[in-house]
This record gives sequence, C-alpha cells and structure tokens, in this order.
Amino acid sequence: GAYPIDLPPTSSMKNSDSFSNKVEDQWDKICDRVEEWGDAGKWVSRNVLRRLSIEAPVVVCFVFLCCLVHLLNVTIMPGISAYFGVRDIFQSYSFMQYPRLVTHVFAHDGNQHLKGNMVNLLLVGPSAEHVFGSYEMLLVFLIVAVTSAMAHILIGRTNTYQLGASGIVFATILLNSLVAAKCGKIPISFVLTAGLWVTDEAFKLLFSRDGVSHHAHLAGALVGSAAGYAIIRRKEEERARAFARSWWFYTQKRKAK
Repeated sequence: GAYPIDLPPTSSMKNSDSFSNKVEDQWDKICDRVEEWGDAGKWVSRNVLRRLSIEAPVVVCFVFLCCLVHLLNVTIMPGISAYFGVRDIFQSYSFMQYPRLVTHVFAHDGNQHLKGNMVNLLLVGPSAEHVFGSYEMLLVFLIVAVTSAMAHILIGRTNTYQLGASGIVFATILLNSLVAAKCGKIPISFVLTAGLWVTDEAFKLLFSRDGVSHHAHLAGALVGSAAGYAIIRRKEEERARAFARSWWFYTQKRKAK
C-alpha cells in the first residue's frame, strides 16, 4: 500500500521562512510603537497596520527604499540620485565607486522612471519571491546590481552615469516566467518572454541611441535566467535528499516494528 511520508523543509525553505519571520517581528514592533501614541495610535495599529501583511519582504523593502531615495532627491536632498549613480569609468581610488556598484539601482531619473520600474516589479516580484525564496531574491538583486554596473562601465556611453532598477525588473520578469520550471524542462512562457523582450533589447543595444541602458536590461535578463535555473536545480536536489532521508527513517521505523 501507499504510505504518506512527510518531507522535512529544505534549507532554502527554512532560510526564506526565517527571513520572513524576522520581517514580521519587526513589523509587529512597529505596530506596538504606534499603539503607544494613544487612542488614535491604537486604532491605526489595530485597524490598519496589523491588517497588512508583507508577503514579499525583499521586494517590498526594495520598493520602499527606491521611493525613499526619490523622495529625498526631490525634497531635502536634491542630487542624491545622481550621487548614487554608477559612472562609465571605474575609479579604483574613489571610495564611492564601490558602493555605487549597488546604490545605482535605488535611484531613478524622474517620477515616470520610478513608477514604471516599481509597478512592473510589484506585478511579478511577489510571486517570484514566494517560489524562489527571500534570500535567493536578495542575492539575485545584488548580483544584477553589480553586473549591470560593470556592463555600464565596460560598454556604456562615455560621460554618463546609470540609474534605476530596470535590470532588477528584467531579472524578476525572467524569474517569474520560470516559476513553473522543472529541472530539464523549459517553460514556453520563458521562451516567449526571452524571444520577444530580450531580442528587442539586444536590437536596441546595437542600433538605438535612445539613452536607455539596454545593457543593464540584458544583464538582468541573463542573471535572472541563470539564477532561476540554478535555484530550481538546487531545490530539486534538496527535495530529493530530503525524500531519501525520510524514506530511510520510515523503513527503519517499519523494521523496528
């Protein structure tokens, strides 16, 4: 007969749950602080804040930071977006050259630039983070930031700096199209996304002079695709090992009886 076997959670699942739990704990602390403001604070905390759930902490925190940088740029700290941007020349003697390899993804050139990237990221990011994990999404974001910055340094137009999370959006779109992927299989949605969108970006990179960092988009697409399959393969291997361990313990228990 068939016997149910409970599979233990994989290490990536544990890491993701741990990260989400930490974010939820911090959110609870914020709600507690708000309740200390009196009756109005209690009402806001219980009827508004505690009804909100952060289902994709990495994506939500990233969007919040991008909006915060833009808000500072248009209010009390004008020029901070440009300061965060990565230049087309790598200046090894400059300390800020190194953090700018990452900070450029938080800065945007205007409201429409910010809005377009954040809306697209919020459309596809939460589902990708739910499937691939929060730690994995954070790692993908960091790799995309550095690789797109290096792409701008190597092939970007001279006397320019790069801003924006477009590369991260591209990576997340490709990741999202791999949600249903299995090791050894390629989802047709991934093929269509890559064929229609990535080829268009490659064409614009070669022949367009529109001032858009198409190399950042392509860097994000490549990293998102490679990371998606790497994560899927690792998770399937972890599940296989978890199943083998569970089956071994189950057979030993049966023998003991």
